[in-house]
Amino acid sequence: MKPFYFGRSSRPLFGVQHEARGRRLRPGVVICPPFGQEALRAHRSLRELANGLADAGVPALRFDYAGSGDSGGGPEDARLESFVEDAAAAVEEVRESTGERRVGLVGLRLGAAVAALAARRAGGADALVLWEPVADGGAYVGELRAAHAAWIRDHAPGAATARGEVLGFALGPALAADLADLRLDALEPVPARRVLVAARGAEASALWARNGAVEHRAVPSAQVWLHAEGMSRVLVPGALLQGLVAWILEASG
Repeated sequence: MKPFYFGRSSRPLFGVQHEARGRRLRPGVVICPPFGQEALRAHRSLRELANGLADAGVPALRFDYAGSGDSGGGPEDARLESFVEDAAAAVEEVRESTGERRVGLVGLRLGAAVAALAARRAGGADALVLWEPVADGGAYVGELRAAHAAWIRDHAPGAATARGEVLGFALGPALAADLADLRLDALEPVPARRVLVAARGAEASALWARNGAVEHRAVPSAQVWLHAEGMSRVLVPGALLQGLVAWILEASG
């Protein structure tokens, strides 16, 4: 793994490059994380996904959005447009490091929507994996606020529930409005040569259902972005990650 900064000097993004082990077999892949607390919970699983890709001869880049993790910026930088801009910068970084235009993207939860939007901005991706994608941004905001209220009720009863915060992360009016307008099913044309939608829910499974370039795969319940009380370790769904790696190898061959 090679940690480094990329992007504009005024907006440095922290990334971790997982170099292909042995001969590089496929184009590079950008991994787009979820938002907020979900990104913390899913960190290990996405790291293992990147390791699995590298072991299979596929270079992978993980990164933090501006204003999160080790990237520059502050909470005011958290906008859907800025997330997409950061993912597009990661795509260009992978293209420069591999020397070819073909690139794949993988996104989890909100990161899946970001990956799809970034693929469109980049002129199309070779392969696109949407893992449990947020298809309806308004419903997603409602889920985040409900989870925050439940945590306050269970752990700090009587405390005020801050409208601009969800589980320790800022969710300001501008970002909430961005997400309220997000409808992934309205994104046309499909922004990749091959697309895999890996999800449990019916709504995500219906994305671009009539497009022959899109494969839908029902996956087991492996909610790596959620915190389970009493867990001493983070869940890593090995079989699911292996399946995603295998699909990327086949789709980008």
